[in-house]
Amino acid sequence: MTLPEKILWQFLRASTLAGLRFRRQHPIGRYIADFCCVSKKLVVELDGEYHDTIKQEDMERDDFLSAQGFRVLRFTNDQVFDRIEGVLQTIADTLEIDWNKSYHECVSSVKFTRKLYNLLTEAKRQREQTDEEPHSVFE
Repeated sequence: MTLPEKILWQFLRASTLAGLRFRRQHPIGRYIADFCCVSKKLVVELDGEYHDTIKQEDMERDDFLSAQGFRVLRFTNDQVFDRIEGVLQTIADTLEIDWNKSYHECVSSVKFTRKLYNLLTEAKRQREQTDEEPHSVFE
């Protein structure tokens, strides 16, 4: 998994969103969804920089998934780094669940908080090595 996928997975795993179960790397036809809530027919995709060059393929993939009855949400890696709460709010709104309650239950776990802190520290270190401008999630 990429670092942004690891960060998002910390929130989606273990049914932390209103008890809904997400799977990662879930096969649907000839495609592999980054994250999928099968019971709600929702696919969440994270797009790295390379997705700028394969927009047509992404559209074909989204069309296929839609034809199978899935809703597709796409987020960039930067959105996960910079605005994870907004990403999660969008997922919760799409699923029509109360994100505030799920979020507070999730982050109140010491184990979760420690794991997320370690992932964010790793992300900060990687971005500093590439001389990118620091992002708000680390300030």
